[in-house]
Amino acid sequence: ASEATDQIRGQLSVGSMVTLAPMIMPKLAHGFMETYPGTQIRQFEENQEWLLDRLRRVEIDIAITYDLQIPDGITFVPLASLPPHVVVSDSHPFASLPEVSLTQLAAEPLILLDLPLSREYFFALFFKAGLEPRISARSAHQEVVRTMVANGYGYTLANVRPRSDVALDGRRVVRVPLAGVHRPMVIGTATLANVPKSRLLEAFEAHCRACVSDARIPGMGESGV
Repeated sequence: ASEATDQIRGQLSVGSMVTLAPMIMPKLAHGFMETYPGTQIRQFEENQEWLLDRLRRVEIDIAITYDLQIPDGITFVPLASLPPHVVVSDSHPFASLPEVSLTQLAAEPLILLDLPLSREYFFALFFKAGLEPRISARSAHQEVVRTMVANGYGYTLANVRPRSDVALDGRRVVRVPLAGVHRPMVIGTATLANVPKSRLLEAFEAHCRACVSDARIPGMGESGV
């Protein structure tokens, strides 16, 4: 084991979906570098389109992201599933409900997490049910969305489950299950297909598989509310 650790050396460029990075990357990156002291992780946090583009350009070695429109030439290995849920302020009428349906949400103001491919995923939830959301505001920043929701401007849809239920201004949000069966977002690793992998990259992929699963996702709370 000591010999194998000594042979895993070098710098790895790791991209992460911006909504996942604050929760997942600290444990993944620092845990890996502690296990392999001769390594260094260079991190990039961006949206899905950026990550896939940089993978194709070989500007990053691997991406921790979702299974959203993965193109040919990129291998995606699933790690864990994140079903969608509703986020409201603690004073919202929906906060005390056991679940909320898309029909109930359609007439309510939606604070949309406006990221490439992610927004299409959220729209598809409504369109599949023959509904159209009422978008009240948009932001590409997850914490801006959460703070607006915490202040009662509307609800949002999300897949990530931060352990903290407090927005940056100190107000509280509540997660409520979304009624029905919906396609989850799947967290996984994305790498270039048909390209030989270094021992460093293979070791990091194995580290990801050991750390992220449906039973345990770093930085996130339980699937139940």
